[in-house]
Amino acid sequence: MWDQIQVTYELDIIPGKAADLREIAKAMVAINDAEEPGTVRYNAYMNKEETIFTFLEAFTNSEHFQYHGERFAQGSFVHQIVERTDGGRLCVLGPISESFKDWAAEAGFEIEYFDLISGFNR
Repeated sequence: MWDQIQVTYELDIIPGKAADLREIAKAMVAINDAEEPGTVRYNAYMNKEETIFTFLEAFTNSEHFQYHGERFAQGSFVHQIVERTDGGRLCVLGPISESFKDWAAEAGFEIEYFDLISGFNR
């Protein structure tokens, strides 16, 4: 069974905050790489116009994603990101647990959930 969870988190950048977000992203990537073995992809992107800041993430399973989400919500990065962005879209793709959905709703995250129809990983 394919348990991997994939995430896209696309945020609208407040004008003048792109440079800050680049530095925050570098710190977030370094910490997550060192401290989250269940995180298999954690990439940060920004469009050329510096208006959209996007995370592309993948986790081995729902439990590892919940661990990441709890760390993010309790850490300082969430505030740093929110202060420099103005809304966005958070999408979770894959077999997410009800436990995660309950936690995310209680934590105030607005998430769009998607079920896998078909596909493969190489």
